Amino acid sequence: MAGLQADLSNEFLKNFLPETIYAVPGEEALPAPAPVSVSPEAAAMETLDAAPVQPATPPEAPAPKAAPAIPKIPVTAQTAPIQQKYKILGENSRGVVVLVTLPDTEFMGLPQLGFLQKILGAIGLKPADVAYVNNLSGETARFEDLQQELELNYIISFASRLDTEQPHEKFKLYSPATIGTVPIVFSQSLKMLENDVEHKKLLWGALQKVFL
Repeated sequence: MAGLQADLSNEFLKNFLPETIYAVPGEEALPAPAPVSVSPEAAAMETLDAAPVQPATPPEAPAPKAAPAIPKIPVTAQTAPIQQKYKILGENSRGVVVLVTLPDTEFMGLPQLGFLQKILGAIGLKPADVAYVNNLSGETARFEDLQQELELNYIISFASRLDTEQPHEKFKLYSPATIGTVPIVFSQSLKMLENDVEHKKLLWGALQKVFL
């Protein structure tokens, strides 16, 4: 260190410091601090400390789970409305069913149909004694269905087919048959009877066997 101070001549100092430097008695130049030796490990630690701290990368959020699919409600076919099989008029006080298969306008006029009322009157029946039943579908009427619909003691069928699960004689025109205890007379249509004398006679003979 003394050699270094010797090298600093007055001329050098004049070039570096233009002001006049005075040495103060008692003040001595302090020796320069000795270089501190740093171990490789410490240097590495200082390097790590000096390195900018990278912010921690947040963990990726898990992808949102897809919402479960809403189950589709099976579309069921709508139940078709039950077709009305029979239309009924009359008080039916004696359980006599007059069965027909007619357009509705014609059926609604049966209680006032003079020709039919003459037939019923000939066997002692009044309009209030019978039920006028229109087989709307035109298909074969079921005896059991009629029994569920109304009181059934006799059937006079004008050109309307009838069937049953019960044993019975073969159904024939103007030949009375019986299902259980219920007598049945089958006839041609009222429209045909009105102008056919021969069929009128046949119907009259069949009705006599049942009602008279």
